Amino acid sequence: MSIKKLDDGRYEVDCRPEGRNGPRIRKKFRTKNEAMVYQNRIMGDGAKGEFEKRPKRDERRLTELIGLWYKSHGCSLKRGDERQRALVAMAERMGDPRAADFTTTHFTQYRADRLAGKFARETIGSGRKKGEDPKPVSANTLNHELAYLRAVFNELERLGEWKGENPLGKVRALKFDETEMAYLTAEQIQPLLAILDSRSVKAGVVARICLSTGARWSEAESLADRQVKNCRIHYTRTKSSKNRAVPITEDLQKQIKAVLPFGDCYKKFGEAVDAVGLDLPAGQLTHVLRHTFASHYMMNGGDILTLQRVLGHASLAMTMKYAHFSPGHLAEVVNLNPLAVKPEQ
Repeated sequence: MSIKKLDDGRYEVDCRPEGRNGPRIRKKFRTKNEAMVYQNRIMGDGAKGEFEKRPKRDERRLTELIGLWYKSHGCSLKRGDERQRALVAMAERMGDPRAADFTTTHFTQYRADRLAGKFARETIGSGRKKGEDPKPVSANTLNHELAYLRAVFNELERLGEWKGENPLGKVRALKFDETEMAYLTAEQIQPLLAILDSRSVKAGVVARICLSTGARWSEAESLADRQVKNCRIHYTRTKSSKNRAVPITEDLQKQIKAVLPFGDCYKKFGEAVDAVGLDLPAGQLTHVLRHTFASHYMMNGGDILTLQRVLGHASLAMTMKYAHFSPGHLAEVVNLNPLAVKPEQ
């Protein structure tokens, strides 16, 4: 071991804490005192058997880590293939860095570029003319991407395939305004159903299922005959992975049984919405039926816990967005505000 003064005035420590056959440590310091303190500490750790050599550099690419995650865990997820494609696309947009070099900066810069529309050309399909603005990337979408990639490192750590901190563990999600939640009034529902019945009886029945049980369009559209019995619809393979059964009328059960299987009715519903002239927020075409069920259920005096079970929400917090439709919700505000309370004489 030695401490050598270099030509630039600094001091270099050159030692082998674990003996001649152990790893060689070389490090430079501004002063000789700093070099001596470091050398004494390193040599002391080596004598006590506590010295750990620098871990081997992880040369795997980010896409390799994603592939390993998919093979060991992602393939078991309900939408694992779709998740893998999204993760690989993210990695490629970031330049597919090596694991040893991947930091929060890669993702935060990628996120900023996405918000600025740098990768927008990738979303332009064959049906879009040049010069048209592609669909913008929302903050909510980027928050999902952050959660997906962070989960990859968390899972690999559990499997012993990743050591150290999660590179995205301290990245904060973006804040954004709560989206508008549209629902149909009683006056809008009947004209919509009439148009659907005239164009596609099956689409009309699917819409009635959604309005009667709060089902997602895909859940209603994919129903099999065995799932409808005893005036109940048994939903399986749901988004939350939990089965649920919702009661229906005998009349609706007869309508369902008469036209099963439904097939793809999504396009027919969109055409009916356009024909009626409904103005719906982006991304809520068929989902407006689920919102309509939940909103009217609460307005008609339903309780929030039952609604949670009917909708199949994993947590009550997800269902609470419908609480304000309850007749009693914040009702006392009308009578207890300072303009309503008369001053004492």
